[in-house]
Amino acid sequence: MTIYSDDLVRIANHIVGSGTAAFAAYDAIAGSGTASRGLPQLCCGALLVYTAGIFQDYLRRRDTRVVAYLSGNPGTPLSKISAATGLNRERVASSLQRLVADGLVLAECGPAPLTRYRLAP
Repeated sequence: MTIYSDDLVRIANHIVGSGTAAFAAYDAIAGSGTASRGLPQLCCGALLVYTAGIFQDYLRRRDTRVVAYLSGNPGTPLSKISAATGLNRERVASSLQRLVADGLVLAECGPAPLTRYRLAP
């Protein structure tokens, strides 16, 4: 299993958010006996978990844009995919890495630094 930098952000948000929410709930109920500190922490933890979900949706939309472009333009190098979709080159590379690992996209190695991408059959 490959873990990408985008996934690390999502995983970190889930872990930190869930931990913060659990600690805050405990603190509000059994800890100091005051909800003035526990409830804001609970909200922050829930917000981190929610943000991780939004980030995952963003990744899906980004991957969909790359796949949609490749469906009409097979054999395209990374630089052209980036220019055509309007996405940052590093973000497209991350999406392509994930899509190749998942078997949705094939990478065809060309001369030196040129790799072309197409959808898997």
